[in-house]
Amino acid sequence: MKSMTLPILLLLVAALVGAILLVVLIYNALQNARLEKRFEDFSMHASNDEFLSFLDTIIDGISIFITKFSHILMKFGFLRKYANHYLKYISYEEKEDKEPMEYIAVKLFVGAIFLFLSLITSFLKTKTLSPVSSLLSFLIGFFLYDFVLWMQFQKKRRNIENDLVKAIMIMNNSFKSGKNIMQAIVTVKNELDGPISLEFKKIYMDMTYGLSLDVVFNRFYERVKLEDAKYIASSLTLLDKTGGNIIKVFETIEKSFYSKKRMRDELKSMTAASVFVYRVLVVLPLLFTTFIFIVNPNYFAPFFNSFIGLVVFSFILILYFCYIGIIRKILEVKM
Repeated sequence: MKSMTLPILLLLVAALVGAILLVVLIYNALQNARLEKRFEDFSMHASNDEFLSFLDTIIDGISIFITKFSHILMKFGFLRKYANHYLKYISYEEKEDKEPMEYIAVKLFVGAIFLFLSLITSFLKTKTLSPVSSLLSFLIGFFLYDFVLWMQFQKKRRNIENDLVKAIMIMNNSFKSGKNIMQAIVTVKNELDGPISLEFKKIYMDMTYGLSLDVVFNRFYERVKLEDAKYIASSLTLLDKTGGNIIKVFETIEKSFYSKKRMRDELKSMTAASVFVYRVLVVLPLLFTTFIFIVNPNYFAPFFNSFIGLVVFSFILILYFCYIGIIRKILEVKM
């Protein structure tokens, strides 16, 4: 039995890596499928488009399964409420082709894959099935897709935060050249690219529906959860209630954002070493635990074979997350 430990361990690691790659492939496949569906009426198809590779066929089949599975899940009210938390991940262009329930379908699908891998490895190793490890594997797979979405959302927020100063500068220059608010927003939408351009497209569409400027930017803040967007919304709300010169307001916002960005860049360079130490301190326990598990897979078995072990393991996890939070608070610099 000991001679099978290393092959089974390698099989488990390969299966986990494959599952993670599958999550990324599913995410990219769903994105590409919606883009293709949106533009297929305006594009020319080659005569050999119907011949797909084996991998493309599998990914297309998974995409179709996810779509149909999400329609089945729509029958459950509590899942519809839970799916509303994923509305922030759907861009304005994807509203017609994408439903938040698809995220729940992907999470359940990935969780089922991890559960299946756990059952196979447990049976090959001990000829028995562990309910605790199976449940843990399913939960890891279920929340893994959340981590992928969170990383994508954080990347989008960083891009918007970096480009927001440019957007305010373009709007301010547009006001100085005699353009109105709608024309200034259209200029930003056309001049910039990336997430900030998509957000200003949403702002433009909201204003065409008759919403006021302060309400529009409040909705912008609710989407991106940036303090700079909240500052713009507060300034425009005050401007709407008290009156004033919008050019001067945007000049003040531009100067404030520019000074804040310069200070943020200086702090980033000054705290680069501390952030590196923080990341090392966070990753080091995980690497150390992984190394012990590879050397001796049975070392952590007592944690999962008794109720006291599960309590101790839960307490260790709580201490670890508290440890991460404390270090982040120490290194956090608010402006």
